[in-house]
Formats: sequence, structure tokens, C-alpha cells
Amino acid sequence: MRARTKRDLTIFAGIVFIISVVALLNNFFYRSSLAERMEKYRTMVERDRKSKGIDLLSWKLLQKTKGNMRTGPTFDEELLKYDKSRIHIVGFMVPLNQFRKMKEFLILPLPIECYFCQAPPMRDVVVVQMAENETTDLYKEPVLINGILNLQKGKGTKFFYIITDARIGPGKEGETLTRKAVAPQHMMHIQPAPQEQLLEGVESPSSPPPSP
Repeated sequence: MRARTKRDLTIFAGIVFIISVVALLNNFFYRSSLAERMEKYRTMVERDRKSKGIDLLSWKLLQKTKGNMRTGPTFDEELLKYDKSRIHIVGFMVPLNQFRKMKEFLILPLPIECYFCQAPPMRDVVVVQMAENETTDLYKEPVLINGILNLQKGKGTKFFYIITDARIGPGKEGETLTRKAVAPQHMMHIQPAPQEQLLEGVESPSSPPPSP
């Protein structure tokens, strides 16, 4: 009897393990597929804006930045030319301290729910600080940011790039932006006066996320 019970428990544990592995694989492939679609979506929006004569700062150029919070950043020579200049960039919004009527938020090349949870690479994270008397809500679609790029040099910097005096519009010309909800489990990371430091994260996958 004891041997049979042990065998049944082993079989049950094996079934649970297989189901867990299948669920993890499904989630991994779904996320990879979503990332690819979002990457294509953003690239399409960038291409359209460039065709209208807007010179966009490239995420590929930002992603050439080396370093982390401990060592400080090393910027590509081409990127250094943009320091303290007014630039345009298309990206996806992520909340930092608030998620409505925001004075400050993050943009990334791909959408994520919470940078504290998902730890994007520092080279992929741009802080956006709105112009005086300007605020914005959080939106699902890629947005077009216009502002002054400030490259943060030296060891211990939380963020490599800060855009100040920023204004925001739809990434795709004429598109209506949709307000994005923040899941309750991520709201606890959003503090009025955050002391958290940006996670260094892991390397981005070689083929980033596409569009819808």
C-alpha cells in the first residue's frame, strides 16, 4: 500500500512539473511575440515621423551606452553631440512616481508594466520631466517626446539620460492616445518621493519586441 501511495505521489508530482514547464514556456513565447510586435509597432511609427521631416534620436544609439550605476556610463561619441540639445524621441511610457497628472515619467523602447519589477537595462531607460505647468497621463501607445536631452555623467548616477522641458504627443500623427491602467501590484512601487534606485537589469534580447 505504501509503495502504491509513493508511486501515485511521484506520478502526481511529475504531472504538476510538466504542466508548470508548459505554462512557463507558453508565457515566454507569448512575451517574446509581444515584444516583437511592439518593436515593429514603434519602428513603424518612427519611420512615419521621419518621413514627415522629424529627426528622431535613435534607440540604437542610446543602446551603445556602456556601464552601470557603479561604474557610471560611457556614451558613444555620436550621442555626445546631442547633449543639452532639443531632441525628439518615440517610446513607451512607464510610471515613475505617479501614474496620473505626471510631471515625471520614464520612456523605454518597449512597453513594460513596472521598471522596479522588470529591471530593464539602464541604457534603455530615459527619464522625462515635463515643461513648466505641463502634466500628462500614462498612455498605452508609443508617444513622441520633444525636450532637451541631458546626459548624466559620473559614477552613482541612477539614470543615464534625462529629458527636461518636455512636451508630449501621440507617436503616430493624428492618433488618439488611450489612458493606461496600472495593475494594483505595481502601484505599491510608485511612491510620492521615491528613494529606490534603478535596477541595472539584464541585457536586452538580441531581437527586441514588435508591433500589433
